[in-house]
Amino acid sequence: MTPDQPPEQPPAQPEPPDLRPLGVGEILDAAFRLLRQSFGTYLKIGVWFLTLPVVLTGAYMASEILFIRDDFVFVEDPDAYELAVVGLGLVTRLIQILCFGILVHLSTRLYMNYQETAGSIISRSRARLFPFFGMSLLLGLYAIAVLIAAGLATAPFGAIGGIGLIAVLIAWATYYSLTAPAFWYEKAGAGEAIGRSAALVRKRFWQVFGSLAVAFVIVLVFTIGLGALVVAVAFEVESKLPYIGLTLGLEYLGNLISIIALAPIVTVVYFDGRVRNEGFDMKLKLDQNKTDEPPPPVPW
Repeated sequence: MTPDQPPEQPPAQPEPPDLRPLGVGEILDAAFRLLRQSFGTYLKIGVWFLTLPVVLTGAYMASEILFIRDDFVFVEDPDAYELAVVGLGLVTRLIQILCFGILVHLSTRLYMNYQETAGSIISRSRARLFPFFGMSLLLGLYAIAVLIAAGLATAPFGAIGGIGLIAVLIAWATYYSLTAPAFWYEKAGAGEAIGRSAALVRKRFWQVFGSLAVAFVIVLVFTIGLGALVVAVAFEVESKLPYIGLTLGLEYLGNLISIIALAPIVTVVYFDGRVRNEGFDMKLKLDQNKTDEPPPPVPW
């Protein structure tokens, strides 16, 4: 910039979306509209994160499996093999958590009409990935504590107690389903984001539950179908490389689609909760000075 040139102005904030209370069908339609508009970005992020652990798992299995006969996998040291596969599976789940966090962050930006690429949203998310990971572990420990307490409380009631335990877990999952979008959009800390989710769900529990239940059923039907296909493949294939490729490939596809589909859904439910509970649409219209940082430069 020369002395005669005016200083560079930061990019203007885009016009906010047409926010209003949504029904269950409208929530799903808005979420899938986000997917349709930026499917390549969602897919690229999912592939970048989920591919490496699958490749590492496949390479380990190929090095350890001796042969497959009658649905049994033969390895030299079964205990060590099972332990390693469980460990690799745990690493895969942890990476999936990070991937889901970035996809939710992407969804909050896209829903507010910001333009993002895979590179820009990863760069923008980098500083808060470890806090998000810590928050996810905190939620996991909370879920385990709730499961233990509810299990002890319902155990004396037999089958009815089992139904009660399931109801408690579903209610818990619904109350804290909006933690990720609250964390990213509001730049909240772990405890604050968890509390925000519960507060947004509390006044409209059944609508949030209905929206998420429909989404989970859609994803569940798909993943069950893939799971059945994996079992069928395992029964039929006795050559280790096709066995590894097909079973891990189908599992990878199911995880990829599930994460990509759920991220925009919980995001739209979050914004709908803020519109209904807090008049978020009116706040945006009144607050004309709201700003956000410009996207960082990305080399790709």
